[in-house]
Amino acid sequence: MIEQSPRGYGLSTGVFLVVAGMVGAGILTSSGYTLRDTANPAGLLLLWAVGGLMALCGAWCVVEMATALPQVGGDYIFAREAFGPGAGMVAGWLSFLIGFTAPTAVVARLAANYIVKPFGEPLRTVIPESFYAYLEPGLATVLIVCITWGHCLGHKQSALLQTVTTLGKIFVLLAMVVAALLSPRIDWSHFESSHWPDRSEWSTWAVGLIYVGYAYAGWNSAAYIAGEIRNPGKLLPWAILGGCILVTTLYLLLNLVYILALDPVAMRMRPIGEVGPVADLAMRELFGPALANPLSVVLGLGLVASLSSYLLAGSRLPVAMAHDGLFFRMAGRLHNTRQTPVFALWIQAFLAIGLCWSGSFLQILDYTSVGLTLVSALVICSIFPLRRRVDLAHAIRCPGHPLPALIYLGLSTWTIVFSLMDGQKFFPTLLSLVTVIFVVIVSGFIFSARRMVAGNPTSAGPDKVPRHL
Repeated sequence: MIEQSPRGYGLSTGVFLVVAGMVGAGILTSSGYTLRDTANPAGLLLLWAVGGLMALCGAWCVVEMATALPQVGGDYIFAREAFGPGAGMVAGWLSFLIGFTAPTAVVARLAANYIVKPFGEPLRTVIPESFYAYLEPGLATVLIVCITWGHCLGHKQSALLQTVTTLGKIFVLLAMVVAALLSPRIDWSHFESSHWPDRSEWSTWAVGLIYVGYAYAGWNSAAYIAGEIRNPGKLLPWAILGGCILVTTLYLLLNLVYILALDPVAMRMRPIGEVGPVADLAMRELFGPALANPLSVVLGLGLVASLSSYLLAGSRLPVAMAHDGLFFRMAGRLHNTRQTPVFALWIQAFLAIGLCWSGSFLQILDYTSVGLTLVSALVICSIFPLRRRVDLAHAIRCPGHPLPALIYLGLSTWTIVFSLMDGQKFFPTLLSLVTVIFVVIVSGFIFSARRMVAGNPTSAGPDKVPRHL
C-alpha cells in the first residue's frame, strides 16, 4: 500500500533544502575552468549573474507549478499533469537519475577530494599507490551511506541534519568571503584583463554556462517535498525564491574572491586538472597552506549539506512514481514508525555509489551538467499547459509569463548546442543525450505494455482529476 506522506517540514527546512541543493560542487569548481579558459574576470561575474537570472526565471515557474500541485514528486508531478503519465514517467526517471542520483555522486566525490587533499602526500608514503587511487571514491561511498542512514531516522532527525549541515556550510563560505576581502593579498588589478569576448570565445562561455547552470541547480529542491511542507501555498514561494536570491548573492561574492585571489592570466598556464578545486587554490594564494589545508577539510565537510539535500529531495521522486505504478512498489512505502521512504533513499544511495566508482570527477560532472540542463528545460515546458488548467487553484502566478520560461529555455538550448560543438565536451554531452533517449524509449515501451495489460489508458492526463499522495 502506498502511504500518505505527513507534512512534517516547515519553512526553514524548505529554505535550507534549496540553499544546500544549490551551494554544492558547482561553485567550488566551475569558476576555475571558466577563468582558465577565458582569463576574463568581468565576464566571469557576468556569467554568474546570467546564471542567477536563469535560475530565478526557472524558480518562478516552479513556484507557480508547485503551489498549484503541492504534492510529493516535483518534476514528475508537473510533467504528468501537464502532458500525461507517459511524459511524467520520462521526466521522473530522468530527474531521478540525472537530476539527483548523478549530482549525489558528483558532490560526494568533490567532498572526498577536498577532505583527502591536505593529506595526499603523507598518505602516499604509508599506503600502496594502487590503494590510494580508490581512497576518494571510497570516502565518497562512506559519506553517502552515513547521510542516507540519517534521513531514514525520521522527519525531525532529517530536518535537523539538513539544518545543521546547511548552516555550517553557509557560515564557512561567508567567513571565507569576509576573510578574503580583508586580506592584504587581494589584487584588484586582476580585473584589467577583462575584455569583450571575441568570436572564438562564445563557445567557451556557452560551456561555462552549462557549469554555472549546474551550480545553480537545486532551486527547485523544495518542490519535491511540497507534499510534506506545512501550508505549501504560503511557505513554498519563500523557500524557493528566497533561497535562490540568497545563493545568487553568495555566488557573486565567492567569484569576486576567486578573481581577487587568482591572477587570470596565470590561470591560463595551469593544467586543467589543477584548476578544478578553485576555492582551495584561492585560499592557498591568500593565506598559504597553513590555513588552506584545514579549510579544505571544512569545505569538504560542508558539502555534506548538498549531499543531504540531493538525497532528501531526490528520494521523493520514486515515492510519487511508485504511487502510479511507474517505479518499484516498495519505493512508495514509508517506514512504519519513522514515516520516511527508506527503500527509495537506499535505491538512490546505491546508484550514486555506483557512479562514484565509474570515472573521474570531471567526467561525471560533464555528464551530469549537460543532462541536468536538458531535464530542467523539459520540465519548465510544463508551465504552458498547466497554466491553462482551470481545475487547478493557481494561488501564485509567474510574473511576466511567458518571458521567464522563454529566457530559461533559450539559454538552455544555447548551452546544449555549443556543448555538442565543443570537442572536449562532445562525448559526455552525447552520453547525456543518449541517456535521455534511452529513458524515453524504455519508458514508452513500459508504459505501452502497462496500458495493454490494463486494457485502457491510465487516467492521469491533463483533463483528468489528479491523484494525490
